[in-house]
Amino acid sequence: MGKEIVSVQDKFQLSKGDHVFYYVEELERYIDNAVSFVMDGMEQGDQILLVENERLYPKILTHLEKLLSKEQLENVHYVNSFTFYWKNGNFHPPTILDYFSRIINPFLEKDLSFRTWGHIEWRDETEIISDIKEYEQAIEQLVPQLKAISVCAYDAPRLSDSLKDVLMNCHDYLMTDNNVSPISRQSN
Repeated sequence: MGKEIVSVQDKFQLSKGDHVFYYVEELERYIDNAVSFVMDGMEQGDQILLVENERLYPKILTHLEKLLSKEQLENVHYVNSFTFYWKNGNFHPPTILDYFSRIINPFLEKDLSFRTWGHIEWRDETEIISDIKEYEQAIEQLVPQLKAISVCAYDAPRLSDSLKDVLMNCHDYLMTDNNVSPISRQSN
């Protein structure tokens, strides 16, 4: 881990209702930023939904276990990204959104603030762009209503220019490993 964890929220000026496209290039910075995001959430009293693959979650958890108490760790809710995004064997936005709603419903029922971190991965699917666009547009509408910060992480090497353009049009902010900036969208 880097010398110091820099607060994602302070560094990038994120607030409740922000929907962030994270263009991931460096694995170690990604892990540092995920840990920072969780730590920021703890400081804000948030529940954290961490949707991550089974390769990276243990690395993130190792860092969190050094920084958080057992009680705080209970506020970090891990879901395997394959289970989350591929529940029925395909990337089906209505199924994903239904599953997401069921996961966050206890937070909503108890009026708990929360934030989400989702690492979106897929197999080589030719039809994935329209499915991801449908999913991200729905999340873009939902996040401000939920008053949650939502980071959607995508591995840069896997993104075509056309998919990156779609993602730029479905988020408020573009996050890289070292920066976040608002996305200005073109009006149609």
